[in-house]
Amino acid sequence: MAFWDGVSKAVGAAANKAMIHTAINSGGTAQSASFSVDIEQIPGLIASYEDAREKMERILQKAQQLGNLQKPGEDEVSTQLTESLKEMAGHKEGCLSWAVADGVKRLTNQIEQLKAAQREYQTADENATARQV
Repeated sequence: MAFWDGVSKAVGAAANKAMIHTAINSGGTAQSASFSVDIEQIPGLIASYEDAREKMERILQKAQQLGNLQKPGEDEVSTQLTESLKEMAGHKEGCLSWAVADGVKRLTNQIEQLKAAQREYQTADENATARQV
């Protein structure tokens, strides 16, 4: 019986976890990855992700402001520096605004997955409770 008790515990533990899919940057390329989350921890994780997304959105606004940077002088060095900063802060792939916007998009995706998993678990829980009555 000990074997089946262990199987039962493993199945029960898996039933209380949500699988979340994401991407991990591994030196310039994104690779897909997944992780499981305890259902009871989802609300706190959603709140943390939403806080992180808000911070990244503020960073994105600051990065976009760099695109409006005015050169401090009329000399060639000021002109080149200003143009370089604007380009680095831009929306082209690999630039600051692009990278931060991509991070915001990925966090939003994670939040949506967590909320969907939470809804699915609650629906399954409610259906199971209704059948027991």
